[in-house]
Amino acid sequence: MIELDRTETGFGYLVQAYKIGGPFMHWITLFGLLAMAVAVWKIIAVFSKKQVDLKLVGLIKIAASLALATGFLSQLVGIVQALEAIKAAADVSPQIVMTGAIVSFYAPVWGLFVFIFCMIIYAAVRELIKSKRPENNKQ
Repeated sequence: MIELDRTETGFGYLVQAYKIGGPFMHWITLFGLLAMAVAVWKIIAVFSKKQVDLKLVGLIKIAASLALATGFLSQLVGIVQALEAIKAAADVSPQIVMTGAIVSFYAPVWGLFVFIFCMIIYAAVRELIKSKRPENNKQ
């Protein structure tokens, strides 16, 4: 049975939840890394160039939305697989069903964390670029 080690706390607990969450967790993380890469690229461009624009900043918002959607898709796929396994088994204990239900929430929660983090980064990068644009600095 898949369960988290209750004695583990902090980072170790998160790593266990990440591993149990399934392959969709990797996709969600990749979307978060894509958003971070675009954010870092645009921040470097802001401080190294005179001309800045909002091109490709929307990728941060798209990556955030895809992370959230992937989390919910993962939950749906997991629930369908669990229901098929329950249907195939003759006798399933309620504890196994509840453990599966709890595990099905790991990817959506991770997707929500990535979404919130990316949206904060998106707003910060957008405001940084807007404040550094030449038309905003004329006095």
